[in-house]
Amino acid sequence: MQLKRTLSFWDVFAIALGQVIGSGIMVLIGIGIEFTAYAIPFAFVLSACLSLIKQLPVAFMGSAMPATGGLYVYCKRILGPKIGFFYLAILLVTHILISLFALGFAQYAVALVPDLDIRAIALAILVLFYLVNLVGVKQAAAVQKVMIVLLLLGLSSLIFFGILEVDYSNFASQEKLFPNGWYGFGLACVVLSFSTGGAQYISELGGEMKNPHHDLPRAIIYSTLLAAVFFALVAIVAVGILPIEQTAGKPLSEVAKAILPAPVYVAFIVGAGLFALATSINSTFSWATKSVLIACEDGWLPKGIAVVNKRFNTPHILLTFLLLFGAIPIIAGKDLRYIIMLGGGLVFIYDLIPLVAAFSFAKRLPDAFAEARMNMSEGLLKKISVVGICVLLVQGSLSFSDIDGTGWTLVAIYIALVLIYIRIRSGYRQSANFDAADRA
Repeated sequence: MQLKRTLSFWDVFAIALGQVIGSGIMVLIGIGIEFTAYAIPFAFVLSACLSLIKQLPVAFMGSAMPATGGLYVYCKRILGPKIGFFYLAILLVTHILISLFALGFAQYAVALVPDLDIRAIALAILVLFYLVNLVGVKQAAAVQKVMIVLLLLGLSSLIFFGILEVDYSNFASQEKLFPNGWYGFGLACVVLSFSTGGAQYISELGGEMKNPHHDLPRAIIYSTLLAAVFFALVAIVAVGILPIEQTAGKPLSEVAKAILPAPVYVAFIVGAGLFALATSINSTFSWATKSVLIACEDGWLPKGIAVVNKRFNTPHILLTFLLLFGAIPIIAGKDLRYIIMLGGGLVFIYDLIPLVAAFSFAKRLPDAFAEARMNMSEGLLKKISVVGICVLLVQGSLSFSDIDGTGWTLVAIYIALVLIYIRIRSGYRQSANFDAADRA
C-alpha cells in the first residue's frame, strides 16, 4: 500500500502531541484525583516516564523499518501474520476510546453553553473531524498544528494565573498524597496512562512521512516529554487551590472557573478544553485506519473496504466505519469511567505485543535491525522491552480490577471470536497465497 509522503516533522509532532494532550489532562485528571488526591502531579510524572519506557522500543522499530500501518507491520514481520492480526484486532476495538474524547469535548462545550445537549455535541465533533480527514491527512495535520498552538496557550494561562496561588503544604502530607494507599496511586497511574501515552501511534503514518527514519522516533519522544511538563504543572494547580472535594471527579474547567478572570476562562475553555479533545479526535482519525489498510491488502479483511479515494488519498470507507464505531457508546449512553476502564484493559493487552516483537527484533530481522537510525544496542533494546512488558502487566491487572463482570465477559467473548476468525481466515489466506505479503 503506497500512500503519498507528505508529512513533515512538525506535522507528525503535532499529530503525536495532539494524541497525547487530550482526554488525560482535561477529563481524566478529575478521575485521577479521586484515586490519589494530592499525589496527582507525581502520578502524571511517573505515568509519563512509564509511557516513554513502553514507547522507546516502538520508536526504535520505527527508525528501522517505517511503514504505513507501522505497529501492525512490525508485529507481523517479526512475530508472524497470525499474531500480527491478533494485535490489530485488539487495537481495533480500543478505538471505542474516540468516544471518550468526543464526550469530553461535549462536557467543555456545555461549560460554556449549559443548554447544549452533550450527546449531540459529541456526535457533531466526531462528524466534523471525520470530514476533515476525508479530504487528506496533510490537511488534517495543518488543522492540528493550529489547534496545538491554541491548546498550549490555554494550558499556559491556567499555569500562569494559578501556580503562585497553590498551597504547597498539601503536597508534604503522606495522608493527603495517598488517601487510598498505593493501590489508589497505581489506579491513578493506570488512568493517566491514557494521557501520557499515545504518541507511538504515529508509527501508523510511517509510509506518509517525508523522513520517517529520523522524524518518527523524535516525534514520539519529544511530544511525550513536552506533554509531561504541562501535565505536571497543570496538575499542581488543579489540586493545590480548591478543596479536594471540589476537584475530585470533575473536569479541569471547575478549577479554571475558580481562578481565571472571566474573559481568560472563556479563552481557556475554547483553547485548552475544546482543542485538547479536538486534537485527540483528529489524531485518531488520522492514524487509526492505516493498519487496517495493510491488513486488507494481506487478506485478513475484505479488500473492498480498503478503497482509497484517488483525489484525497484517504480511505473513506474505513473512516466511515471508525465514525460509526465511535458513535455507538455515545448513543448507548455509556459513562466515561466505564469506557476508560474497559477500553483500557484491552489497550494493555495489545501494547504488550509490539514490545515482545521489539525483544525479538534483532534475532528475527537482523538486516532491518542494522538499518535503525536510533542508537541502541540489541541488549539495551531487550532490557527496555522487558521493563515495558512488566509495566504493562501491572497496569493491565490494575485496569481490569475495576471492570465488572459484564466487561470481563465482553472482553473474553471478543478475544475468543478473534481467535476463531484467525483460524478460519488463515485457511483462506493460504489458499489465496498471501505469503509474499506477509514477508513484505
